[in-house]
Amino acid sequence: MNTFIWVLLFVVAVSDAREHRIPNYLLISILALSLIDKAFFIQNYTLVLFSFITGITCFIVALILYFLKVMAPGDVKLLGVIGFWVGSEYILDSIFWIAVASVVVGVFYALLKIAEDPEQLSTLKNKYSMLFQYGASSTKALESPKKMSEHYRMPFAPVVVIGLALNFYFLN
Repeated sequence: MNTFIWVLLFVVAVSDAREHRIPNYLLISILALSLIDKAFFIQNYTLVLFSFITGITCFIVALILYFLKVMAPGDVKLLGVIGFWVGSEYILDSIFWIAVASVVVGVFYALLKIAEDPEQLSTLKNKYSMLFQYGASSTKALESPKKMSEHYRMPFAPVVVIGLALNFYFLN
């Protein structure tokens, strides 16, 4: 059953990386396979209840991050599904490895963006040197108003899948 879930997670990661979209039918499929695995194969209904609570908690925390404009809606749903699948026993380990993966992938993503636009490196250098010298009010003069569509967006589903793979690798 876990093999099918991993295949669907891989498809979700590729979809997010290519189109910045996570299809709902894939998330529902992962949720259904996880429920079938927990309810029928493991037959521990207490585990299903705690997994449900963990999924709801992950969803609510991710929803707060969405309202702070840190995360996209598809990522919120994905983290809720991941919380249900992983359950309360392994969720903290999973969050740790997802955070490690996000830092590593984020650094490479930032290096890629800087390599695509070398002028951006000097702009960032000027901005942060003024921040350290004169404080936060000095950097407002350097900021250009950007629309949300002009911001760099890093797809988060591949990071989640990498973090989960690291978690399951180091778990065993």
